[in-house]
Amino acid sequence: MKTKLRYFLIAIAVGVSSFMHAQVSITGTGTGGWVQPGNLALTTTDGVVFTASNFEIVGDGNMKFSEAGTWETTGGYSVDTAAPGFPSGIITVNGGSNLVGTLGFWNVTYNITTKEYLFTPGVNPNPVITMNGGGLAAPVQMQTNNGIAYFKKSVYFPGGDASFNQEGTANQWGGGFPDGPVVNGGTVTVPTGIFNTYFVMPGTGPAEYVFEPTVVSMIGNFEGSAWGNDLDLETTDNIHYTKTNWVGAIFPGWNDTELHLKFRDNHDWTMQYGCPSGGNGSNNLALSATAQNGIDGGGGDIFIPFDTYNVELNRTTGTWTFTSVLANHVFTSSSVTVYPNPSSTVWTFENKNNDNIVAVEIVDVTGKVVVREQNQAAVITVDSSKLNCGVYFAKVITTAASTTIKLVKN
Repeated sequence: MKTKLRYFLIAIAVGVSSFMHAQVSITGTGTGGWVQPGNLALTTTDGVVFTASNFEIVGDGNMKFSEAGTWETTGGYSVDTAAPGFPSGIITVNGGSNLVGTLGFWNVTYNITTKEYLFTPGVNPNPVITMNGGGLAAPVQMQTNNGIAYFKKSVYFPGGDASFNQEGTANQWGGGFPDGPVVNGGTVTVPTGIFNTYFVMPGTGPAEYVFEPTVVSMIGNFEGSAWGNDLDLETTDNIHYTKTNWVGAIFPGWNDTELHLKFRDNHDWTMQYGCPSGGNGSNNLALSATAQNGIDGGGGDIFIPFDTYNVELNRTTGTWTFTSVLANHVFTSSSVTVYPNPSSTVWTFENKNNDNIVAVEIVDVTGKVVVREQNQAAVITVDSSKLNCGVYFAKVITTAASTTIKLVKN
């Protein structure tokens, strides 16, 4: 029931439908998250003017319009529109800056021909549902697009008896954890942790709810991600998230000289954790810090050296730590060999242990990485033919250890 209800709730909550005309929607943390085709679908009668009424701008208010449900057809306000691009302006498709809307309920009109948009004040057409108790410092208002299905993601519950309440009435609902049909006047005993919550109003069909553990992941320039795929972390308490023996290697073909990444919730940018400062950390490689969260902008990207790490994130404090697995592991003198050395054409690196070589970085005497090869194999060959004659150093990383070898190019 939990999985079925979850997808039912998501389908209702995002409110996205198909049209005979072009598809126009709004995406962004201001509407619940950066997703496609967008959390808020606009409607039209003539295929030119698209509208939506009485929808709520939430979070940090950041939004963009999407004309066809792809990032290439998504745009923000143009340079001719004064910041923050709200409440009116002109869209630049496949570009532009995020609109930053004022929180509350609004009506919107968008002209797909002229790219002009206008937001005007609206009213809340829906019952207000809040989550109360459970150790929460104050009631948490849930989001809805239709007054039927409600949701709120990434909520930290200190733990205790919680309930769903309708503001302005005596209506209260609860039940068993983590999901089930609602019980009038009841409570739900919620353990400590971060949860996505979903709720369907009684009187509109099956009145049910779900507390779903929040997914926390890493995304970045590393192999397997390329800023497009998430690496999910593991947790036993929905607070401490970890990944052990993670091989931090650059995505094949990319030329970055260190790893760039962020943590985020639910494979979305609504809640993200990065460098504690506003900028990226390229000049301050750090293996531990306390990050900002998504509401504060997420900070900059975390920059760390290539290595194999045990990764930890405390989701309640935002403190992240990368601990090198290889720091206390070194090769024996006969484990890795390189030949020929000196060389004028290639260096071949061979690991005689059972673990594969993950990467080889050739560094010149100034510390600049001039060649990088990565290929999970016991033997890796590096082309040296285009390098100037002189002394270099090779950092060899395997799944179990690392070492540095002096090289000579003839």
